Amino acid sequence: MLSPNALRALDSLGIYERIREKGYNFESVCLKNEQGITTERYFFGHEKKYGYKALRIYRQVLIGELRAMMWEKGIEIEFERKFERVVEERSEGVTFEFADGVIEFATLLVGADGIHSKVRRYIHPSVAPVYSGQLAMTTAIPRSILRFPPDVDYELPASISAKAGAFVLAPQDVDGSEILAGTQRVFPEHDRAGWDQMAAAQGDLKALFQRDMKDWPDIVQSALENVSEGKISIWPYYTVPRLDQWASAGEKVIILGDAAHAIPPTAGQGVNQAFEDTYTLALLLAKVFKSPKVELKAALSFWQDFRLGRVDKVLGVTKQMNNKRLPKAEQEKIAKELVWQDETQTTGEGEQLQWLYGPSLDDEVEKWVTTQEHRGQVRGE
Repeated sequence: MLSPNALRALDSLGIYERIREKGYNFESVCLKNEQGITTERYFFGHEKKYGYKALRIYRQVLIGELRAMMWEKGIEIEFERKFERVVEERSEGVTFEFADGVIEFATLLVGADGIHSKVRRYIHPSVAPVYSGQLAMTTAIPRSILRFPPDVDYELPASISAKAGAFVLAPQDVDGSEILAGTQRVFPEHDRAGWDQMAAAQGDLKALFQRDMKDWPDIVQSALENVSEGKISIWPYYTVPRLDQWASAGEKVIILGDAAHAIPPTAGQGVNQAFEDTYTLALLLAKVFKSPKVELKAALSFWQDFRLGRVDKVLGVTKQMNNKRLPKAEQEKIAKELVWQDETQTTGEGEQLQWLYGPSLDDEVEKWVTTQEHRGQVRGE
């Protein structure tokens, strides 16, 4: 799911126009009670306020368009290469090795290799992902099989609260005819092999998915009744401990995205924050290479501080939304400020997340660069 903060960056690169009609556009998710009544809303986008609705788009469609644009610009992509380790870092750049033994050299090495990042091990050798204790289970079903309650304007996407917790029904595909159906449960941790085995045991997963089905409203039961083996996915929520350094001491190895800050998907910001990382880093590196008054060390320091500030706030909202999905009995044990509350009545529609969707990343970077160049002029550089 892409929200305005990422879409604005993608739009500036000419990508948004290519993908806008290839996914499902929407503005908010309805938080509903068991009777199907919308009690609150969480905005993932807002065309009037932020210029963009949110866009649910299949990952392979987005990647396909990004790949096509790179080919059009003559940018080579090498496939079937697996990073192994950093061999040496020096002032000119970094030498690194692939799993097939091939050694390469680059001015900068940027690790966007996910939550189990091997590039991160070079900067933070002892850091490992931490399991949150929550496991998401999802599947895809036809919208046509859902039993919508009579006499209720049942807007989707929706997060439906009940005794068992929260269940999400979210349209996907261009016309919304397919529905992502899912929930999350407290679940013990497995190792990677254990998670793989669990994902493969589709019969057991289906039974787990359908457990306590009677505790859900009828519309959710209609979704669960149509869960098919072979179409169930699991997503154990892992995070990365807060890292104050996203670059090596020599400044030639950098991590971003899930390698630097894995964010659970509850508030829909994982991929969006990765795009923010990438876009702002690219803007800053362009300035470093063009202006002698903008130094790499200072640029990386600004980038890390700026990105950490936003990621910290996103993680706070994500935690609130995770808690919002707990069963009511569990929510009542948690401090009120740690559970998401819709403030539309006091802040205005969509305004609660202005800090997330509103700022221009270009303006933030340009403001800092202008300050650096002015300081250089004052020093007579």
